[in-house]
Amino acid sequence: MLISLVAVLTVLTQAPAAPQPQGPMSVLIAPPDATGVPAHVVEFAQEHVADQLEARGLRVIRIENVVRKLPATRRRALLRCKRTEAPCLQWLGTVSKSEVILVVELSQPATGYRAGVRTYAAKDGSLVSEKAAVDAVEDRLLDTLTQLLDTVVPATQRAVRGMPPPPPIDDVPPPTRVTRPKETVPPAGKGPVTQDPLVPVQPVENVASAPSSLRRWAWLPAAGGVALAGVGTVFYLKAKDRFDTLDKGGSDIPVKDSEALVSSGKQAQTVSRVAFGLGAAGLVAGAVMFLWPDDPPANVVPTAAATSGGAMVGVSGTWP
Repeated sequence: MLISLVAVLTVLTQAPAAPQPQGPMSVLIAPPDATGVPAHVVEFAQEHVADQLEARGLRVIRIENVVRKLPATRRRALLRCKRTEAPCLQWLGTVSKSEVILVVELSQPATGYRAGVRTYAAKDGSLVSEKAAVDAVEDRLLDTLTQLLDTVVPATQRAVRGMPPPPPIDDVPPPTRVTRPKETVPPAGKGPVTQDPLVPVQPVENVASAPSSLRRWAWLPAAGGVALAGVGTVFYLKAKDRFDTLDKGGSDIPVKDSEALVSSGKQAQTVSRVAFGLGAAGLVAGAVMFLWPDDPPANVVPTAAATSGGAMVGVSGTWP
């Protein structure tokens, strides 16, 4: 079995290398080297690395998509090969048609997580770049992997694709020329032309006229009128109740103390009429006070005069 596996690896490594594509660099995310790490942490780490590589403009190839298309015998052989050996890395690159193999390293010592990222060239299995961090807490593990990718990915792109070409000279805009304004020469025999200084104009503030003093207190008689109208309603209902009692009383059911009932009804009717009248007067007074025109602005002018016998000081005008 070992001899056949070596033969298969030898045949695959001797295949001619594919020409380098011109698009984004393709990266195969190989199964991670995880020791003592929970399965859900490994899954989150692999998915986070894939998202970060795609965000950096790389073409990501996942190992599960590659293995799914292989026969069962080659699938088992591919998963069992050592990802630290060059023949296995070349085989992964040939099967996935990728340029770079990326391996995530995760372990959990006693002090914290150890995270690392390694990249290999698919054409020969050589190590391109690696970066590791120790004592990483679980809550910051994904941030640690992002920081490792910030170092490994640019170094891998420079090693595999080379430095990006410089921009052409024609694309550089020409320098901007600043022309000085021409100086005006005054005519002969005349001094320099001076300009009148600009006097800043202060903005005119719109002074809103103060509301009328009567309008400010218009709610007071209106509120009293509403209260009196409520009192009048209560006494009106009371007088109506006395009238209904007298009106419905007959020979079968005699009314007790009818004179007191009549007197109470008249008093309630009188209070009701007075309350209604005062309430209506309060409402009318509140409306008149609210509609009263605004007070005119104050226009007071002080005057002073001197006479042979003394002096005189006075104030004239319109008071608010």
